[in-house]
Amino acid sequence: MLVPFSAGGSTDILARLMAKEMGDALGRTIVVENKPGAEGFIAARDLKNAAPDGRTIMMVTTSVYAINPAIFTNIPYKPSEDFSTISMVASSPNVFLAPADSALGSIGDLVKSAGVKPDNISYATGATMHLLNAKWLESMSKTQMVSVPYKGSAAAYPDLVSGRVEYMVDQPLSSMALIKEGKLKVLAVTSQDRWSQLPDVPTVVEQGFPDFVTTSWWAILAPNGTPEATAKQLYDAAQQALQNSEIKARVQQLGADVSTLSFEDGRKFTATELEKWHSIAKDAGVKMD
Repeated sequence: MLVPFSAGGSTDILARLMAKEMGDALGRTIVVENKPGAEGFIAARDLKNAAPDGRTIMMVTTSVYAINPAIFTNIPYKPSEDFSTISMVASSPNVFLAPADSALGSIGDLVKSAGVKPDNISYATGATMHLLNAKWLESMSKTQMVSVPYKGSAAAYPDLVSGRVEYMVDQPLSSMALIKEGKLKVLAVTSQDRWSQLPDVPTVVEQGFPDFVTTSWWAILAPNGTPEATAKQLYDAAQQALQNSEIKARVQQLGADVSTLSFEDGRKFTATELEKWHSIAKDAGVKMD
């Protein structure tokens, strides 16, 4: 199972949970292989080039599958043609995070402060998902803020907690521990409705941006051309893993919800996400070489 990020991150943790249980269901050993770098291009290219025999799969994220194709001009894979969705694994809204002692308490505060003068507000970005959510808010609010790039979420959090940057958009899987420890506060969640794990936090929709709805998700892919019978066998193994009470509890503890989408609905969902993030990137005016 390829993982497009380093060991120890949220995607790697999910991959190792799933690999163990899926391996038991299939009667095989599934080895997790981390292939970090180049915004996930390296792992994705390896999956694209792998034999479509069910022996090479990948734990993919929203950014690698749907956001990268939306914002990068040159990309070595095309998800709709090169990959086959096996199973959705988990999902969560994204969260707007600020230091616990920040004067900012809402999206309204953020936008108001950014409107005082251009570049008044800075935000951390450790992934394309962070960047595109923030740029979309800039576009919707007609403000100009400063993106401060980091090599992943883990590198960004010390500066966010200390207040060197004003905010960050990330997934709860990366930030929930810091939220629970009281080192960060959540200004908003990006779901359509309030999220059950943070029920007191208002949505971006509630705070004046009715179209601002985004999701972080994780799915298992295989190379395109994988026989349908093999794909469904892998799907069944994934579902068996996701029904394990320990995995359910662990995923929720990390800050996500276990997916309940069927084999067919998972494929429809990833196709819809490709279209959605292309639209968001166009609205936000984000394009990268």
